[in-house]
Amino acid sequence: MSIRNCGELGLNLQKIIKRLLANQNLLKLLFYTDKDPLNNMNLTEVQIQNEIYNNLIRIVPRITDYKTAQSTLSVRIISGVPDITNSEFVGIKIGIEVFVPMTQWVIKDSNLRPFAIMGEVQNSLSGKTINGLGKITSGGFTLNFLTEEISDYEMIFTITDYN
Repeated sequence: MSIRNCGELGLNLQKIIKRLLANQNLLKLLFYTDKDPLNNMNLTEVQIQNEIYNNLIRIVPRITDYKTAQSTLSVRIISGVPDITNSEFVGIKIGIEVFVPMTQWVIKDSNLRPFAIMGEVQNSLSGKTINGLGKITSGGFTLNFLTEEISDYEMIFTITDYN
């Protein structure tokens, strides 16, 4: 993400969150804990505001004791590096952590829940433009940790163009 002022980061991070909240397949994979989450009804705007936003898709990257069967996304700005050729711009890296309880990995689909979630996040963000700043590009993912209870994958995104 290229940006002229760090004060714009919060505004643009909220736009990224809105893109994620608009993806009903992603919301179903996070919210429903049965083996066929994509076959459930779409979530309502009230459910999205009360049960998803800042609960299952977090703009404040704080995860406390994990005592739910639902999966969670934590979106955060990882770093900002000044552009060597133009000091007005800073390249920003965005990290999205995907927390999935081990009991929720297997779903009816031929995919596994963490990878289905990551695919939907990519569908929501990769190649999209936020506020005319440039195209969001996926930078891959890494496994952060596995415990008996939960897995944590981190996806990295950057903005590669400035329009």
